[in-house]
Amino acid sequence: MREIWDFLRSPAADAAFNMALDEALLRTATKRGRPLLRVYSWGRPSVSFGYFQKFPAQLADGYEVVRRPTGGGVVYHGKDTTYTVVAPPGHALHRMKTADAYCALHKAIAAAFDSQPALHQAPVQSPQGQYECFQKPVHGDVVADGRKLAGGAQRRSRSGLLHQGSIAAKISAKQIEAGFREVLGIGFEEYELSEAERALAKKLVREKYATDAWNRQVR
Repeated sequence: MREIWDFLRSPAADAAFNMALDEALLRTATKRGRPLLRVYSWGRPSVSFGYFQKFPAQLADGYEVVRRPTGGGVVYHGKDTTYTVVAPPGHALHRMKTADAYCALHKAIAAAFDSQPALHQAPVQSPQGQYECFQKPVHGDVVADGRKLAGGAQRRSRSGLLHQGSIAAKISAKQIEAGFREVLGIGFEEYELSEAERALAKKLVREKYATDAWNRQVR
């Protein structure tokens, strides 16, 4: 019997809410009890940057800027396709080493393209300091002709695994779903946010993702 995941299609939202909802879905992963794939978009041109990076102040005038709960570099949103995978604690993806889970999910993303791109092969080492995500392919990123097509970043906790990914192209939710079905051999059921999940996301916007304390690390 094949494994069933939840599939959440989110409407366009502002940057703070998109990040808050991802964290809310991670916090409630145990209650859902199975992995969730979320495909979403941005209400206006936005920039997300990695948890360990400095606030890119030079971009704040032209974009909504938000710090991600995961690592990685600066990512420009608006012309890309973004998705999230959340796995509950104890799931195979949560138990895998970070690099192995990264590659497993990116194989599914690669399968969503008609062009059949490959995964980048390089030493398993993350870039340091300030950098733009799509300028520096790392091991397991989706690449074609030397160009990075998709990257991501992960966070693990007792609540489960959070993988946030960006694809440098507009591809449909159906294409992403098909790639996951093909590579991981799973099925999907459409998911709707619960009122509790939505309320938690809104709370995280107010208390975290829309604040300078989080984004600029102003205490």
